[in-house]
Amino acid sequence: MNPSLLSLVFLHSLGFSQRALCRIFETRDNYEEIYESLDLATLQKLGFQSEKVNSLLSAKTKIDTVKIRDVLEKLEVRIVTKKDPDYPELLLQAPVHPYFLYVRWTLPSHANLISVVGSRKSTAYSRAVLEEIIPGLVDNGYGIVSWGAHGVDSLGHKISLEHGGYTVAVFGTGIDRCYPKENKELFINILKWGWALISALPIGMGPEPYNFPIRNEIVAGISRGTLVTEAAIKSGTLITAGLALDFGRDVFATPGDITKTTSNGTNALIRDGQAKLTTSAGDILGEYETTGFVQKEAPTVIPVLFDDAWEKNIYELLRVEPLDISSIEDHLGEDITTIAFKLSMMEVRGIIEMGLDGRYGVK
Repeated sequence: MNPSLLSLVFLHSLGFSQRALCRIFETRDNYEEIYESLDLATLQKLGFQSEKVNSLLSAKTKIDTVKIRDVLEKLEVRIVTKKDPDYPELLLQAPVHPYFLYVRWTLPSHANLISVVGSRKSTAYSRAVLEEIIPGLVDNGYGIVSWGAHGVDSLGHKISLEHGGYTVAVFGTGIDRCYPKENKELFINILKWGWALISALPIGMGPEPYNFPIRNEIVAGISRGTLVTEAAIKSGTLITAGLALDFGRDVFATPGDITKTTSNGTNALIRDGQAKLTTSAGDILGEYETTGFVQKEAPTVIPVLFDDAWEKNIYELLRVEPLDISSIEDHLGEDITTIAFKLSMMEVRGIIEMGLDGRYGVK
């Protein structure tokens, strides 16, 4: 990696925030010079207060630069600053954006991106909605952006891939962290297709709550519009929708069951005139002029075959919605020991997976 950009990464790892980097390097790009000469006088000249100065100087005595460099090289991470022509145009236009991005593989070369966000405890309704809407977006040249988390986010990525569409996952961790770990295969598939994983957080950074706002800002800022399916009133999903509105972007929402808390947020957005009621891809496409986008051929879907009737019944249940073992027992009437054994065998075969919430779902 370019030594200058490597020094920028080191500064970030010490504790220079993205906002501080935007301020400091608005009119300069001497990353290596500043990192190498970092001392009390330099930091004070850059406008840092004494407490932050002490923190940064202490961090420099502990930083493992070799480890950071090795991680970047192993994962083939690119560093794209806001001064780089590859920096996403829409994100650059957002009033809040990171100074640079850690990128694995291909950044979007076009502005036709729609972010898809929603509840991590999504139901079969979200799956049905996204399977109805996303293919139409993909067919008209739109890529899908999301957080790569459980629920709606994962569905958005997976359905886009199934139809040969571009998708980008924005991490709320360092680019070297796999969070949630259950989505490792999803992230690998995104890279296999040549699409992108991006982060604006330092190498090694875990899923700390205070880091998610910057992820939300990127998701809202990089997209022309945000589609919300199933969201509670108080949720990160609605925060992202609010950011999209603040950035002057469109918000689309699918109406939901008024008796479910996961529909309260989307219904409120529609009721308050903050989102366009959306029931099809056409409701989104009607807001924009569509342009061409080269699609890749969708992967061949290989049907899952079963010799065991119980495994087939379990699979058909989980295709509708994720369920925990007790719910599966209630549906099938089989003893829980047998069901647990069948689930274990299906997990080993890679047919199903268990999420952090204890519910099983199909892969």
